[in-house]
Amino acid sequence: MRKSISIMLFISLVLLTASCVEEEITIASWNLKNFGQTKLNDPDRINVIISVLKKYDIIAIQEVQDASLALPSDLIDKINANGDNYNVVSSKRVGRTKKEQYLFVYDDDVIDFVPNSTGYGIEPNDEFSREPFYAMFKAKNFDFYLMNIHTDPDNVDTEIPALKEAYLDLQDKTPDEDDIILLGDFNAKAPGVIVGSYITMDSIALIPGIIFTIREETNTRGGRAYDNIIFQDDYTVEYSDSSGVYVFWTDYGLTEDEGFGISDHRVVWAKFKITLPDDD
Repeated sequence: MRKSISIMLFISLVLLTASCVEEEITIASWNLKNFGQTKLNDPDRINVIISVLKKYDIIAIQEVQDASLALPSDLIDKINANGDNYNVVSSKRVGRTKKEQYLFVYDDDVIDFVPNSTGYGIEPNDEFSREPFYAMFKAKNFDFYLMNIHTDPDNVDTEIPALKEAYLDLQDKTPDEDDIILLGDFNAKAPGVIVGSYITMDSIALIPGIIFTIREETNTRGGRAYDNIIFQDDYTVEYSDSSGVYVFWTDYGLTEDEGFGISDHRVVWAKFKITLPDDD
């Protein structure tokens, strides 16, 4: 009898522990360096890219360059070739001279795209070479906007302050949703970061409660802190305090030069809890 009670107590403890474990998703960002049909159809490079993309529940991609606009759907076909269920939300081609698309690639079994939620950040004085693109997603109780950006390195001192205004404008016009995550290639570093970069994101740091999750070098060659995942901690309480930079080529037995042939940027990522009560 005592043995039966002990077993029942053990099972109850296991079930209670399992129920207390918070489910999480990983949100990532990757500048894929002139990502067009040539790279898409190079088996050595695209196989690594697809393997990396599948490590994350949703990933923002910058620097897609394909005038035919076929790359987003072609990429998803390749990702899903073995029965996976990924999807993509893509922007129009943006850019004054060098036109690019932004992508959000996500696991459709984990993440839901919220229809009619896409848009572009405001730019009252045409500040952006490539205006930021945003969309809303939901994973269980966690619904959130992602705002994807690739600043122009020749205009970053103008674009970073404008990005602050675009972020705050999206907060203002979405009063029912405070979870707005700004991510991408900023060509700028977080305040207090020592590794070099063009400028520091001091203007964005003025946003109340803002968090810069990435504080290390993010370019393939090292020495620069271009990429980040940024949000307000008093709104996005789902952040699990876990983030980092993925040096992708080392897991595939590649040299740094071979990694550079895939991208001149490393992947940045952060984890968020999805079973907390929805806090808007």
